[in-house]
Amino acid sequence: MTYAERSYVNQDDESCQSWQVTVPATSANLGCAFDCGGLALKLYLKTSYTPSRSSDSLTLEYHGRAPDRIPLDDSNLVLSSFRYACAHLGRAVPEGHIQVESDIPVGVGLGSSAAAVIAGLVLGVRCCGADVPAGELLRWAEEIEGHVDNAAAAYHGGLVLALCNNIDQVVTLKTTFPDHIKLVVVTPSVTVPTHEARRVLPKAYERADVLHTLQRTALLAATCFSGKFELFPELFDDRLHQPYRQQLAPGIAESLRFRHEGLLGIAISGSGSSVIAMTVANESQIAECLQKIFALKEVQTEALITSADNRGSVVTCIGKAANAIGETNAVGEKR
Repeated sequence: MTYAERSYVNQDDESCQSWQVTVPATSANLGCAFDCGGLALKLYLKTSYTPSRSSDSLTLEYHGRAPDRIPLDDSNLVLSSFRYACAHLGRAVPEGHIQVESDIPVGVGLGSSAAAVIAGLVLGVRCCGADVPAGELLRWAEEIEGHVDNAAAAYHGGLVLALCNNIDQVVTLKTTFPDHIKLVVVTPSVTVPTHEARRVLPKAYERADVLHTLQRTALLAATCFSGKFELFPELFDDRLHQPYRQQLAPGIAESLRFRHEGLLGIAISGSGSSVIAMTVANESQIAECLQKIFALKEVQTEALITSADNRGSVVTCIGKAANAIGETNAVGEKR
């Protein structure tokens, strides 16, 4: 599916110069779906571009979580991804201002980097007036940030499985994730750098461990893409990455062993340090219990009870050609 084939609320794009892109947070791996599965969450990064009549450069400002960890120069992922899209489309980088607002915690396995990359790429594509196939845009995202499972879920929304290794174009498949399954995300104050989470993984695995995880990945895909969503805790029991990463933050190992009525499954979110629980009942109690597990390890946490985002990245025209900074008007929305 190409970007141009997404549904439009407003078709009058040629006169639009100011755009806003909203991208969801994501939880990748989901236990057994290591480096191939991701789920979009109702937690968002928003970024907008407004042309400027008075500036000969592209500037950026940020409001949101962990502002001390977000650079405002060309190393910013939104800005660098915006420039990347323009370069690959053979267009000059437009002058103007990019504003970023994010509610996504940084460095805790909730796809903040992937959201920034997708936002920058989609914003750049729209400002260039181009259409880019989803597979090509996601390959760009992989080249920039390397996590196509997060990026695919952030772009498409819902539950997404992605194929990117040893193939020319990224191939993805999405299914809508049911609203009645509530997602409990518990985020410790301890961060886990992605390079550290990669470093602890072994270079080779026992066949039994691969088979153990492969069986669960196949069943997870089958039950979700058939629409049954018959989930249970043992389905998320992975032997490829969680046994190694659970030691990177106190409380994760105990959280993965936690069981409660209404709990369908629990996994490390991305490479950590957050954990994500899927529930059909008692979500508040489950959140409290998980927070207590971390508290016993003297680790402070935040808990969020939410559900899946099934829309993915959403683009809105916020200013027509006559407008510039300070003169925007809402026009329409496209996906």
